[in-house]
Order: sequence, then structure tokens, then C-alpha cells
Amino acid sequence: MTSTIADRATQSHAVRSFEFTEIEFRDDSNGKVVFEGVASVVDTPYTVRDHFGEFTETIRAGAFNKTLRDGKADVALYINHDTRGLPLATRLDGSLELSATPDLHVRATLNPARPSVQEAQHAVADGQARQMSIGFNVPKSRDHWNDDFTERQIAELNLGETSIVWRGASPTTTGAIRSLDELLQAFDGGEWDEAEVRRALAALEALLPTPAVDLALLARDFADRDRLDRIRLLGKAA
Repeated sequence: MTSTIADRATQSHAVRSFEFTEIEFRDDSNGKVVFEGVASVVDTPYTVRDHFGEFTETIRAGAFNKTLRDGKADVALYINHDTRGLPLATRLDGSLELSATPDLHVRATLNPARPSVQEAQHAVADGQARQMSIGFNVPKSRDHWNDDFTERQIAELNLGETSIVWRGASPTTTGAIRSLDELLQAFDGGEWDEAEVRRALAALEALLPTPAVDLALLARDFADRDRLDRIRLLGKAA
């Protein structure tokens, strides 16, 4: 099955990372460790890269409201999106609090005896973890793409998890063209419209090195063209 640029609009789970300095750990009066940070910003365009190149995405204010209003939506806090491991905190057990004002703020109360908490705490204190990231999917018809799929506006999303990350992963979308044969089949089969073809060609041309200009060859080319023009003019005059 071939991929087209329109497949950007059918992606499922997505990950986006944001760099901030306002993330911190501190001890509270009950012997717990409190982590606070901003996991995502709204109304601020950022660049996403996929196999067709780059596009601009914006999460709109209010996009997190559905998740935050749903008392059964269990969002978890992880390290580096390691969702196969144990979370540092979860919303349903009360250790993770989320708010949108309108950026997404995270407040987690953590157990300092856990090695994963100690690791994260030291990494933030040492300046090695300066980013937060979110994992989400977008309900049908709750985002909008422009005609050539280079700009996306997200009006609502289902937030699944948020993470403290050492180095934010480049935001990517799913799907890929696995071979040149698949790309050619997509062209030949008429599966792409004109805008998709032009976008794909521009992405491929950007991969080519800029050719060096041979001035001597260019001069000979102009001379040859001038000579041919003179021959045509003389022929018409005769």
C-alpha cells in the first residue's frame, strides 16, 4: 500500500516535544517530591518533519479541555515516553494534576524512594532534561489541514501521556514510502493529485546537491545559441 502526502491527515498516535526552562523538582512538607512543568504550548506554530519534508502544526487553545473534563481519562507521566514501563504518576490515582491556562501545565507528586524519580530529579537538576513532551491522538474532524497539507491546526486532542525527556524526539508522523518502486507506482496509478505530486517533487529536488556552474560551458552554450539564431535569420532573409 503506497503512501501519499494526504496520509498526514490520517496519522494516529503522535508525539510532540517542547523545550522549556520552567520545569523543576522540589521537596514538599510530606516528604514527597513535587515536579512541575509546562508540557505543551498552544497557539504557537512549530515545525514537524515527516517523510515528505516539513509542515507547520499549531495546537489551539482549548484543545486539551476534553481530556481534562473527562474524569475517566487516565493520563500518565513517564520518562522518555517509556509507556511499557511503570509511570512516575497517573491522573486517576491523584498523583498527577493537569491544567490548561491555556498552555498545558503538569504537577506531579512523586515517591522519592523510587530510582526512576531520583534519576529524573538529578537529570533536571544537572540541566540534562530541559524538555517535556506529550503523546496524543486527534479525534476525527477535530483538526484542519490546508490544501497542500503543509499547515495543520488542532482544535481538540485526546491526551494519552506526557513525559520528561532528556532530548526531545523530533516530532514525526507515521507512514512511509518504502521504495522508489512504490513512489513510481503512486505517480503512474494516478493516486496523487497535482498538489501532492508537486509537493513530493519539491521534497525530492531538495535532496539533490546544488550543481556547480561551469562558466566556460555556459559561454559556449550562449555562443552556440547566437550562431544558430544568425543562421535562422540569414535563411529567412534569403
